[in-house]
Amino acid sequence: MSEGPIPLPTLRQVSRDTLQEQVYRQIREALMSGRFQPGQKLTIRGLAEALGSSPMPVREALQRLSAENAFEVTETSRLRVRMMTVERLREIRDARVALEGLLAEKAVQHLQQGDMQEIAELCRQMRKAADEVDVSRYLWTNFAFHRRIYAVARAELTMAAVENFWLHMGPCFALVAPDKAHLQRSMEAHDRIVAALAAADAPAARAAVTDDIMQAADSLGRLLAKTSKAVVKGGRA
Repeated sequence: MSEGPIPLPTLRQVSRDTLQEQVYRQIREALMSGRFQPGQKLTIRGLAEALGSSPMPVREALQRLSAENAFEVTETSRLRVRMMTVERLREIRDARVALEGLLAEKAVQHLQQGDMQEIAELCRQMRKAADEVDVSRYLWTNFAFHRRIYAVARAELTMAAVENFWLHMGPCFALVAPDKAHLQRSMEAHDRIVAALAAADAPAARAAVTDDIMQAADSLGRLLAKTSKAVVKGGRA
């Protein structure tokens, strides 16, 4: 007597979910690494074409990112990358100093030789991009550099909180990065981060990360203040 086919358990359809997740992560990483700018308006069709995707996963990704406050809705019901204010910048800066400093210290405790080699290589690539003022490559490598360090810390909840702040800060990096002097100052902090990690000096790693964050926040704060004054002056004209 032959047995019939064994019924399969109910399984999730992986292909569709995987595509949605890939689209979400690509847009999210593009935000965190400065591929978009504050105030930039986005369309589902345009993003779908850029990603080689259908509109549906893009729409769902944008809904998720809107729930994370990465986007705001314009008067014409279009999505745009959320703008930054001086008050929000200060709040994010202070939170990043606390959390990323902690991650840098924890990374020292778990760092292996292979981790150190990859981090040093990312810093080398970032230096090359800074010297060539290749802003797009610099921003992406800067994002990869910090994320690689913090991944070593093995603190998933803290890292998730940090990435949420990067969603707001990432687009702003595109505004200050074209300044060659800013890139060079930032690389000095990055070199100190690498040196501190190599020396297993946790306080120095925290201090260097703090310096990097503060420099970027100061540059952006000056830019926001200048822009605000220009808008006020223009409104009075």
